[in-house]
Amino acid sequence: MASRQIALKNLSVQYLGFEDWVLKEITVSAPVGAKIGLVGPSKGGRSTLLNLFAGIIPKIIPAKIKGKVTLGDNDYRDLAPELRKTTGVVLQDSASQLSGLADSVYDELAFALVNRGLDPLTIQDRVAAVASQFDLEDYLEQAPTALSGGQMQRLAIASALALNPQFLLLDDPTSQMDPVGRQHFFSWLKQQKDQTVFIASGEVDDLAEVCDQIWVLEAGRLAASGTPQAVFNQLKDDPLVAKPTSLELAKRLKIKRPDGSYPVTASELKEAAGK
Repeated sequence: MASRQIALKNLSVQYLGFEDWVLKEITVSAPVGAKIGLVGPSKGGRSTLLNLFAGIIPKIIPAKIKGKVTLGDNDYRDLAPELRKTTGVVLQDSASQLSGLADSVYDELAFALVNRGLDPLTIQDRVAAVASQFDLEDYLEQAPTALSGGQMQRLAIASALALNPQFLLLDDPTSQMDPVGRQHFFSWLKQQKDQTVFIASGEVDDLAEVCDQIWVLEAGRLAASGTPQAVFNQLKDDPLVAKPTSLELAKRLKIKRPDGSYPVTASELKEAAGK
């Protein structure tokens, strides 16, 4: 049986009151359970696409939508209320999505679980699990407002994950993390299985390592899509899209893979250099 697909067909989005379309006739698909990295220049449409998936568009931000987004055989908009219950969202401004009602990091992590009516023991176990995953154990009694920007991003991610979402939407989730925190996050993300992830980020080296697909959005259009290896080789002359360090190094050293393409990850570069 073929795996279910998330499919966009001629998808266009226009914010009300604006003439330009921020997404323009995008057609692309990915299997459920894949990790998809969204890359491209600023204002390319990445955040708009994530906001559409999250239901923020058009529920909170009014917009005109053309085309279709389907999950399997079902129109995404028909499933939206149900999917929101199994979707975790982490926005660019992580502080804005915290409840603002929690006195401690523990209470913030437990907030959505309490609202779902989970029993106290389950809440305690889930909070402990996500706090451990994101190095928040030492901050559980602190106020969320006392955290650094990177710690607050980790708290926002952990709060979303406490609900065990099937779909995870991440908009530049490591922008305020230090290098250690960013490495920890992407190492965790690489290990996740059977969870559909859309992540917009400028950390192309990390995306090349962890993602199954890369979608490149430029000026609202889909410039390329496919595996990280295929996409970054295809866009090697595009100045608007950041390139993985391994690709740039391989080009300088004239190291290619057996199929004639350049490596895009450190492991690919090491293997190609050895051969």
